[in-house]
Amino acid sequence: MALGGAEASRLPRADRGGTTGWRLALIVLSGSLLRFLGLGKESIWLDEATSLVIARMNLPSVIAWAAGDIHPPLYYLTLHFWLALGDSEFAVRALSAVLGIVAIVATYALANELFGRRVGLLAAALLALSPLHIWYSQQARMYVMVTVLSVLAGYLLLLALRRQQLSYWLAFVLTTVLALYTHYYALFAWLFQGVFAVYWLWSNRSNMWRRWLVAQAAVAALFAPWLPVLYHQVSTGGGGWVEKSIGRPPLYALVDTWLYFSIGLDSGLYPVLLRRAAYLLFATCLLTGILSLRRAGVGHGATQLKRQREGVLFCIVIGALPVLTVWVLSQVKPMYSVRYLLVFLPLYCILVARGIDGLKWDRVGTAVALFLTLTLLVGNWNAWRLEQNADWRGVTLHVLDHSQPTDVVLFSPRWNEKPFEYYNRGRVDTNMDLPIPVTKDAAQRVVEDISERYERVWLVWTSGHYSDPDGTAKQVLESRYGMVQESSFRGVDRLILYDLRVAGGS
Repeated sequence: MALGGAEASRLPRADRGGTTGWRLALIVLSGSLLRFLGLGKESIWLDEATSLVIARMNLPSVIAWAAGDIHPPLYYLTLHFWLALGDSEFAVRALSAVLGIVAIVATYALANELFGRRVGLLAAALLALSPLHIWYSQQARMYVMVTVLSVLAGYLLLLALRRQQLSYWLAFVLTTVLALYTHYYALFAWLFQGVFAVYWLWSNRSNMWRRWLVAQAAVAALFAPWLPVLYHQVSTGGGGWVEKSIGRPPLYALVDTWLYFSIGLDSGLYPVLLRRAAYLLFATCLLTGILSLRRAGVGHGATQLKRQREGVLFCIVIGALPVLTVWVLSQVKPMYSVRYLLVFLPLYCILVARGIDGLKWDRVGTAVALFLTLTLLVGNWNAWRLEQNADWRGVTLHVLDHSQPTDVVLFSPRWNEKPFEYYNRGRVDTNMDLPIPVTKDAAQRVVEDISERYERVWLVWTSGHYSDPDGTAKQVLESRYGMVQESSFRGVDRLILYDLRVAGGS
């Protein structure tokens, strides 16, 4: 988007001198380092192990498993082919890291189209440094994939509206469909992209209504084969973990989301004063970006200012309203999870960048940008120093170091067998027979079956989990057999060894 008139005169020398390319390259390089640094350091955790279990299946089984799960299949299918590069922690997460880097470039392209190069560079830098985006760029899950596809879809929609070229409409349809087959939250992005398109077509008195309707119909038709699966998943309680673990989000969940979007999931990674100053600056820049909607309609360069106003509305309609809509719907059907909301993080970064640009760039804006950069680097440095995933590597190695041929590992909840088995590779027998929720009768049957075939059992138990909050399996084992040792591991909780040859209390 070419800047002209009074707005062009405000561009810094760097933009007019053609140095945007190397600045963007520096941002992308920095974002790449932050995403690949320590990529294999953390243990594989439950959801990543689930991704691997599904991706290792043949293609029909991948689709069938996804249909019985709670997510569409495209990420798993992509990971299936990606695993040809290896299945180490680094290798399996590298797909998300690469997609995270692409998201930085896509965010620059979108912000540049909305507000110009300077905002594009700022938005790309904010996303490159975002602790939340880095966190999910280092996990073998689909959240970054749906994010980059949704950003590209929004960008292509904007180009289709402004350039009026058929190729952009076709690309918009393709990326939207791919996003929908990656994660269902792409539905909210698609819905509100449509809201913005209706506003744009109406306010510009455009004659492209037919093309837009055809594009919407094409997206719906291409996603229609999966709609029965979506209906079945929703009607049978798909995503029930959100209801059981998170529940209906209170009003302050919206504030928490803003905080997570600003500095990441762990506020403890920052000194208190630094964190509070960052909150203040993020809030100021966000408010400045929103209020620029009122200013962008008067003064010189009316055409350019109109486009700036469209940019602010674009970010609000496609970035903020979906989050609010999900919050409202979650009062009926809990589905509010920050990891799913990552789709809208790039638009938040663009709006904050617009707010920074709305400050006096040479003085205040530069100081704010530098301060936020340093703050986010502090958070990323501390996050890199600390391990935060559940320590399944440590649990498995402990069992392997102390196990005997007649040992078995019992899991509560049972799905924790997946990350354990990623490291175990079949060297110690495992048991997933405890139901969810665990009942006393079921626990007794499982323990009796184990006692007939093994001499010792390792219980991997997450205390307080809704599958067995009272520790029923633990109580049954303790009442019958002697405990040999008990250990605790980060994020896993209890690892307890029982000797089935020794009576309880001995």
